[in-house]
Amino acid sequence: MADKVRITIEGVEYEVPAGANLLQVCLDLGILIPHFCYHEALGPAGACRLCAVMIAPAADKPARLEMACMARTAEGMVVQVNAPYAKDFRRGVIEYLMLNHPHDCPVCDEGGECMLQDMTVLSEHIHRRTRFPKRTWENQYLGPLIHNEMNRCITCYRCVRYYRDYALGTDFGVFGSRDRVYFGRVRDGVLESEFSGNLVDVCPTGVFTNKRFREVYSRPWDLRTARSVCIHCAVGCNVLPGGRHDTLRRIKPAPNRNVNPHFICDLGRYGGEFVNSPGRILQARIESAAVESEKALRTAIERLKTIGERYGKNAIAAIGSGRASLEANAALALLVEALGSNQITFHASDAEHAAVREAVATIASREFATPKLSEIEQADVVLIVGGDLTAEAPMIDLAVRQAIRANARVYVVSPRAGKLDAYATQVIRCKPSTLAGIIEKLSSLVSAEGQTAEAAEIATIGTALRNAKRPLLICSAIHRDCKLVRATAQLARMVGKSGSSTPGLVFLLPSANSFAVGLMRKSQSPEKILNGIRSGQIKGLVALESDILSDDVLGTEWSEALKSCELVVALDSLETSLTQLAHIVIPVLPHYLATGTLLNYEGRAQRFEGLSLPSPVSQTASEVLLEALDTLGCADAIAQAQYSDLMYVDAQLNQGLESLTAGSDGVLVRGPSAAFAAEEAKPMLVQEFAPGIEIWNRVSFYGSEPLSMYAPPVLELAGEPTVEVHPTTASKLGWLEGQRVPLRPHAAEVRVIFNAEVAPDTISVTRFVQPVLSAMEAEVAEVTR
Repeated sequence: MADKVRITIEGVEYEVPAGANLLQVCLDLGILIPHFCYHEALGPAGACRLCAVMIAPAADKPARLEMACMARTAEGMVVQVNAPYAKDFRRGVIEYLMLNHPHDCPVCDEGGECMLQDMTVLSEHIHRRTRFPKRTWENQYLGPLIHNEMNRCITCYRCVRYYRDYALGTDFGVFGSRDRVYFGRVRDGVLESEFSGNLVDVCPTGVFTNKRFREVYSRPWDLRTARSVCIHCAVGCNVLPGGRHDTLRRIKPAPNRNVNPHFICDLGRYGGEFVNSPGRILQARIESAAVESEKALRTAIERLKTIGERYGKNAIAAIGSGRASLEANAALALLVEALGSNQITFHASDAEHAAVREAVATIASREFATPKLSEIEQADVVLIVGGDLTAEAPMIDLAVRQAIRANARVYVVSPRAGKLDAYATQVIRCKPSTLAGIIEKLSSLVSAEGQTAEAAEIATIGTALRNAKRPLLICSAIHRDCKLVRATAQLARMVGKSGSSTPGLVFLLPSANSFAVGLMRKSQSPEKILNGIRSGQIKGLVALESDILSDDVLGTEWSEALKSCELVVALDSLETSLTQLAHIVIPVLPHYLATGTLLNYEGRAQRFEGLSLPSPVSQTASEVLLEALDTLGCADAIAQAQYSDLMYVDAQLNQGLESLTAGSDGVLVRGPSAAFAAEEAKPMLVQEFAPGIEIWNRVSFYGSEPLSMYAPPVLELAGEPTVEVHPTTASKLGWLEGQRVPLRPHAAEVRVIFNAEVAPDTISVTRFVQPVLSAMEAEVAEVTR
């Protein structure tokens, strides 16, 4: 078949892709055809009958009425969109669909963005002739995120096709027959899918709307918007935050063909309310006394200089952050250098430092292809190692679900079941400390023709990877296992050498900008700095948007050490346990009000813009740090600084990074080689609860990401931290289901849940980040729970 064909639409000839969906072709050409059930991500359904056009196979052939969404382009096709018969048909369809609609446009949350309004006008339907009572429904409670107004439904089936067919959700469906068709749950309850918020966008009417947005409703045209990047994981989805007055009102997806073509997860949609939190830092402090930010900055610089003069330059240290922008982390590195020190790190532990650096070095070297989401959807064999993909990188999970829909085989190796395990061809449960060994053994088997009895369990995975046409390896670096990261990279090499295709390789990273901090040249051992603080060699610390005190492994050690530190300076937008301990606190703009650059899991640098909302705080973290450098007389150093001097990136990328614009395709960063990673792969920092029983700090979709926990609906859905354990392990420990046990790092006792899908001799503990709430917020949070 030819790649291109010529078709005629409304008397104009076009060259279009052969076999393409006719409705999508017309929409791409700017030819508007009314439609409801069709969505680019969901494909055609032919359910609403609104996209009817006259189609002839050739100019000399008779035309007939067809649905544009069900037609495919072919050579010589002639399409009449505005033929009288087609227009009358569409007008009749829209009139029928509107028979039972409540016509509540003045109070509808969808007003201004309503597809039903647009298509009604486009179809030229202007009069309602029915005199009969309307069909009515009772609305359902669907949780704190989605509001339901079922009477507005026009039965387009988009919602159920998205939820069940695309997102593979199971607790939502279609019920009834004839003109009594209901879309919802069997009974009221919270929607279980982590992608349920996309119902708001796929629904063409106001049946499913953003419950948080409607609580203090604004018409969409009253909102200020900016093109930003989601801050809650390393995927880097493009989003469109909207605000009014001084408040962030909502976040919507901003489709980007290279990242998220259509959707976002619920954490990205609802987790941005940290911007509105009373936990925001709006006033600088020195020893708990409110001061102007300029005075706090001057005092911090003077006291840091004094420490350097009194104890030596390396008595000053700094901690950057994977949630701070590229510019802010670079400015922090320049500040430390200007103060004469080399004590800077970006992680809480050596294990995390090594794992992230190893993963970033591997990807930045471009030895392997790191697929974007649309390419992940094309994989035919997927191996997921070392984590829960749904919680750690939700949109990568959604992309893998599209691969599953296309009959991809999925294999999972992890200490605990995740949601994708339900679709897996094979699952291997193992203790955290044994993960790397299993992947090393699998790597050695990939090129082997036969198999030994003890390797039979993993040999089938090796065979599948070797025979795959589009293999994909996904490994979590979030659990700080450098050996596992290195073993997965070696497995990818072996699959490339022995298999029929070069595999894609994805590493899941802890934070939105972990890729950038993993590239920093002068990043030191975090535990060396921790020990320096403990011993009194380090007297002053600057912390950039970092709360290492909440770290689930070394948080307590950092907390105890910093109590003896002579000076702790914290730059942050939100109250954390570290800002409460700090001697000097300088407020900065939160992410969705700030401008900067983030590098996602691919190493794709993306620029984000900030909403221009009134705020007592006026500077981003990078601006505060650059002002500090200016105070030190380092204007020339700022002007001459290059990203390639501060990071392991090609010098040619300097101009590309500087010229980025929000919403663009971004720039893929390339490192000079993988040589800057640790020479020796450090093993996971194994936490033993009891002899032979290991702790697995489980990342939860709700509850583990720090910023999102300042959003009331996320805090409500997070519930409480729990410990999950296999019944046989519980028996060894003498635990009963429902019992509460004391467990670090949680201050309170944690409830025990039996879970046969946790590896034996492993206890799975929720990585739960408790937000620093005001008394009022804490009271409300307790009530909602």
